[in-house]
Amino acid sequence: MPQGAEIRINALPDPELMGSGSIEVYERAGATTTYRLRYPVVVNDEGDLSMLADSRFDPGSEVSILVPVEDGNECLVKGPIHGHAMHLDHAAANSWVEIIGSDTSVAMNRESKVRVWADITDSDAISTVLSSYGYVPDVQSTAAGHAEDRHALVQRETDLEFIKRLARRNGYHFWVTCDSGGTETAHFRRSDLETEPAATFVINLEGSNIDALDLQWDVERPTSIESSDIDPMTGSDIDGATTSSGNRALGSVSLIEIAPDTRSTRLTAPVDDSGDLHARSSAVLGESEWFVQGTTNTTLARLGSLVRAHTVVTVSGAGTRHSGDYYVTGVRHVIDSSQHRMEVELSRNGWNT
Repeated sequence: MPQGAEIRINALPDPELMGSGSIEVYERAGATTTYRLRYPVVVNDEGDLSMLADSRFDPGSEVSILVPVEDGNECLVKGPIHGHAMHLDHAAANSWVEIIGSDTSVAMNRESKVRVWADITDSDAISTVLSSYGYVPDVQSTAAGHAEDRHALVQRETDLEFIKRLARRNGYHFWVTCDSGGTETAHFRRSDLETEPAATFVINLEGSNIDALDLQWDVERPTSIESSDIDPMTGSDIDGATTSSGNRALGSVSLIEIAPDTRSTRLTAPVDDSGDLHARSSAVLGESEWFVQGTTNTTLARLGSLVRAHTVVTVSGAGTRHSGDYYVTGVRHVIDSSQHRMEVELSRNGWNT
């Protein structure tokens, strides 16, 4: 059994699928969560490779992958199967098949739509879209409004592309989570950098739970935005210049304090008010300010807690400058019969002095 993981097909546990094979789930900020289930392929009594045509793995079958945590099971991903990859050896000695799928947001990316959203905010438009897919909405309000007699909000893409475009415009992320009962929540919001750290990675100290930490930093990126527009109704100036993303610096000093020389870029966008333009300007900085990138890996048993994307973790033992809080931008869960390994991707928008 892949280290206590539970696999459900169309909401029903399937003990046979938990008996062998391996699991990979990759969750990443700004991307759809994907999964791969690998199983051996053997020749059955009729001389066929039945695993390759197993109806449980047909297109559209819904897979849920849950792992045990302290207070029950936590769902890593729930979503449809949309592909297979396979390797066949003569006589099937070392043959295998991978079942490939994504979370349910992939269904939002199947149909391009043309729609004009007028007299509405970005967040209200997102809530309307999400309601049609049956998600529990977790939508943070946005400042931008779109009047019919000014700049209406126009959609010329799939619902998923539309949501991701508005998320990037506002400095938000969009992702889908699922609880152990199968209820799905769609999140459209800023990174929560005020939350308590979900785990502590320890290196070079007693009680270490990681063996290596790779970090790199690069300060050559914008730290200020020049932006302006003209109100189409009054002719007055709209100022959207800013030097702040609105995010908490994960360190004692932020990027603009570390690299104070001018590093600016200009944002041009048709807007109706300063709230919209400021939100877009802050979003650009919110994307560029993550100048420290890192990777590490550990196991669920060694760390003692499950790490998820969109959370904050603490690094201890990396020296004064690089110890502290980091934002988790991605986790690749690799689960087999021996362990649940977590390959973690980290970002930081500051450091310590």
